[in-house]
Amino acid sequence: MPTTRELLEATIALEKQSMALYARFAKIFSADPALHEFWFNMARDEARHVGALDLVSTVLELEDVLDKPSPILMRAEDIERLRALLGRCLNQPADSLVLQRALEIALEVEETELEDMVGDLLRALKQNDEYQRCQRLLVHDLGELSYMIEQHCHDPALLQRCDELVNHHAEVLRHCAVAR
Repeated sequence: MPTTRELLEATIALEKQSMALYARFAKIFSADPALHEFWFNMARDEARHVGALDLVSTVLELEDVLDKPSPILMRAEDIERLRALLGRCLNQPADSLVLQRALEIALEVEETELEDMVGDLLRALKQNDEYQRCQRLLVHDLGELSYMIEQHCHDPALLQRCDELVNHHAEVLRHCAVAR
């Protein structure tokens, strides 16, 4: 069983890879200001997740609980699978990357359990304000991703997948609001 420190470090590293992926897309599509802004905002929100997790890590270090067993379980093979997915996505040749493929990659990344890992960690560590803030940002980002897919792709299945993800996370957020 990993410690909280190990799980936080692995999650932060994965969030940084997501941030790098979206920052890379912002650079690749910088000729179009709207696309550049969309991808840069996606990167910025991943950076906020990193910051939230860093803050939690610091607080837990001060409380002397960071090296205790993690409150949530995460299998090493799940982390490796996420790492490999992000690595493959980051290594796609820029000159062959079209917008539809970038949007497909973004949805593929957002569909992974990475966002759930962040949320589960924040909730388990009693960081409910940060959890709700991350959920609101996630719903917003997924809504923006859905809009971009609708505007730039002619793939109803891709749009439906994204809309289902938006609805799922919006429902999670709604349950948080009701529980308060």
